[in-house]
Amino acid sequence: MEMKFDKYLKLGIGLALSATVLAACGNSDAEEIGEKSSSGVEATGELASMTEEEITLRFASWENPELQQHLAKDFMEKYPNITVELVTVDQENWNDGLTNLANTGSLPDVFWYQGNVDVPIVNGWLGDMTEQWEADPESAEVLTTLQETGYIDNERKMAAAVFYQPFTVFLDENVFNKLNVEMPSQDWKYSEMIDLMKKMTVPEQEIFGYNDYTKLVTMGPIVQADAIGEFGWNGEKFDMTTYWAESMTQQAELVRTGVHAPFFDTDEAEAAFGDRLLWAASTGRIATQLDAWWTKDLFATDEFVDKGIKWVPYPVPQGDNATTSNKPGFVDFGSVSSATEYPREAYELLKFMGWGKDGWNSRLEAYKTLTNDDGSKLFTYPSGLPLTQDQAIWDAVAAELPDNDYYKNYLEYVKEPIPLGGAVIPGFQTFLEEVYFGGEYGDVEAAIIAGTVNASDIAAELTEKLNQYYEEAMAEIF
Repeated sequence: MEMKFDKYLKLGIGLALSATVLAACGNSDAEEIGEKSSSGVEATGELASMTEEEITLRFASWENPELQQHLAKDFMEKYPNITVELVTVDQENWNDGLTNLANTGSLPDVFWYQGNVDVPIVNGWLGDMTEQWEADPESAEVLTTLQETGYIDNERKMAAAVFYQPFTVFLDENVFNKLNVEMPSQDWKYSEMIDLMKKMTVPEQEIFGYNDYTKLVTMGPIVQADAIGEFGWNGEKFDMTTYWAESMTQQAELVRTGVHAPFFDTDEAEAAFGDRLLWAASTGRIATQLDAWWTKDLFATDEFVDKGIKWVPYPVPQGDNATTSNKPGFVDFGSVSSATEYPREAYELLKFMGWGKDGWNSRLEAYKTLTNDDGSKLFTYPSGLPLTQDQAIWDAVAAELPDNDYYKNYLEYVKEPIPLGGAVIPGFQTFLEEVYFGGEYGDVEAAIIAGTVNASDIAAELTEKLNQYYEEAMAEIF
């Protein structure tokens, strides 16, 4: 649940389907499914053979075109009888583009999709890859929190995680040195981060404790409760009366007390920085930036280095009483077309372009070797993190990152991603648009920060509405 406004960064939101999300159909069929094995299909332990016929598979994603070409080339070298055709879809109108392709009978055999999770379900775009997934030994090596995503009605595997970038907390080491404050351990707790933000707010030196793109109100309810989704989602219902209300109240307090930096394009920002359009994280006066993994590339540019800003990555801290390392992440998902003539081969292409180890070895080669026209590297650092638990892959990623303990330690704490609500839970995105950001309170977060409403006073009402949106979406889908 994120809103982005600054000019530097761009949010790419993928979507998925979750077994825990879609299991509660509330009918006799669903109850019968619950009595079967965890998947409803017995694993064969052996994938069916690939065809030896000359075939063509069409593929669409929003990744860098040169990277796609590199991956497709390596896939075709592995399977010489398969031609991969890359399909271009306008990223700004992705679902419309897929809809147009589907309407003309040309939906790609393998594709990523974005937006409201209901769209690909209702439109019937998703193919059933249960047989392949459950016979594939690599499925058991996918990051544990993502293995069960993509099951429809707890029986059919129809989508899988294909790309992952964690929420990341960046600390400006130079600001910490300036204030003579010791950097925390990366094995830190949520309350420790909050306390540090307050401590690092020094008005007499015009230093602010934090700025944000990703939000405390997203992080807190997940890490504090070992949650499997946003806003108190437990797989069947939401509960915004506990950690959501607490985190939102805390977020509002930090804004009102000046711990949070002035917001972009405001009079307060102009007074503080002399430029209302200057991104706070580029001022050298922010101790903590709540952001995303991809921003590491921006922070490595001369603009930040020349200003004496040294942003280093920290994982989102663990909840104070948490037993897991579940943490929010930006996770994109893909599927094979329900209309593909080659479901076995399409599955293999989806895996290669996403979570598969062979595909990741190809990615790592691309990250190291692809260049721009001027000879500079196309990728400063790996753009995403592995979806596999294979330590050799993670070690290879680490070797391409800056050679310091911050990056090495960071990678140890970001292996249990929780996809965002709009990506996995039917009705959630519509609730955000119609109620959370556009209902009777206007923007709920802005209203709470302004003090016109109290989070705890409206939490029960929001919970009821959110659960209603979910139930109505499920009823429509099934």
